[in-house]
Amino acid sequence: MFAWIPNALTISRCVFAALVLFAAFKASGIEPLLADAGVTGLERQRYATFQQLWHQFGLLAFISGMLTDFLDGWAARAFKAESRFGVWLDPIADKLLVGAALIALALALKTWLIYIPAALILARDIFMTWLRTRPEAAGIVAPSKLAKWKTAAEMMAITGLMLPLALWPLPETPASGGGLHWSALVTGALVLGLWVAAGLSLLTGAQYVKAVKSGER
Repeated sequence: MFAWIPNALTISRCVFAALVLFAAFKASGIEPLLADAGVTGLERQRYATFQQLWHQFGLLAFISGMLTDFLDGWAARAFKAESRFGVWLDPIADKLLVGAALIALALALKTWLIYIPAALILARDIFMTWLRTRPEAAGIVAPSKLAKWKTAAEMMAITGLMLPLALWPLPETPASGGGLHWSALVTGALVLGLWVAAGLSLLTGAQYVKAVKSGER
């Protein structure tokens, strides 16, 4: 009777990904108002608060999506409810959530230090999703500890970079680089973590392509 729970959690992760994107675009839409020279100090503070609330909403949606990633796997094992649909949708839901968060960071921080690793991760995930639909990839399994490190690096870096946006409104317009106003040391470590995640993404993708070519099952 609980067999539906794992798939419901996986589907909810797709919904949370959409909510992360929605919050990102709403927060980004406030930036022109903050940059408007005709906006008074009180109005600017109000707009900055609204922007912060949208960042908080996006962060909560991302964290909720991460929790479903743990819970759906646990539920599938606990209720012996693994299904082909769940196996197919689970990695797609993961990629949607990570992709939405990366787009949110790119919209908020506006720096090539985010654009490049985000683009690499997104391109790799799109390619891998396509590759898994190919007949030659059917049944291919390429387990790797690097994949777990990649996921951990992604989640830690993304959460760490989204957190300051949710805690403090940006004091400057994006054009002036106010998006990176918190501790330079912590920010540098988190950005480095995102670059590491991008590197691991490409490496694990290459491992899977190699497994497909060699026909490992």
